[in-house]
Amino acid sequence: MAKLLSEINKVDIAIVPASINNVSTGPYYNLGLRNKALFVWETGAMAAGVTSVAQVMQAQDAAGTGAKPVTNNAATITANTKVAAATLTVDTVVATNKVTVNGLVFEAAANADLAKRKFAVGAADADCATSLAAAINHATAGVPGVTASANAAVVTLTVDEPGEMTITITDATAVRIVPATLRAIGYVECDTAFLDEGFNYVALRITNSAAALTGAILVRGENRYSPLTNQVAAAKVDVEP
Repeated sequence: MAKLLSEINKVDIAIVPASINNVSTGPYYNLGLRNKALFVWETGAMAAGVTSVAQVMQAQDAAGTGAKPVTNNAATITANTKVAAATLTVDTVVATNKVTVNGLVFEAAANADLAKRKFAVGAADADCATSLAAAINHATAGVPGVTASANAAVVTLTVDEPGEMTITITDATAVRIVPATLRAIGYVECDTAFLDEGFNYVALRITNSAAALTGAILVRGENRYSPLTNQVAAAKVDVEP
């Protein structure tokens, strides 16, 4: 029988979920017995313009002695760019105000024409949000793979098949249509070949440009020796009878 994922990969906490504003570095883990480290980090709500940068750090021991960045081993999550879920908040929208979702432009008008991606300004913000959501959900002119739902003045966008696509919002009319990220995910991968001589420990450093709920895990793989034991609080594996 093929080995289980939990038998060939070591899973650990890289960053304890917290609201991080500026810089936070997690614990250093030994990569000496494994060839690869994959850090996966997730952010919660992020306002437009906010970034979350993940940088792999290297050190000589678990205490972080000699800590320094691994060269060319960083990635950046930018709010509203390739995210898992987002919102659009409308505020006294007027005709010609626009927002672009996954490359499709939606424009406000006095009257809705959803087939042409025009949504109605409406008598109130809630009406406008409802019309915008309907435009995004339109069977032929809407955004493929994305579902919009309106609640008061807020339109929430989610992907229909989690993990299979993302949402990018651009060109929103400032103040009138305000985009924000609900959640996003990213990763950085490191190979032992990237580390300097004598540096066998790795950690994740998160730098957020504004406060954002952020957490991360570390997956270490390609073990040089076996068996592998995951040190976790709980585990369950379904196996063949």
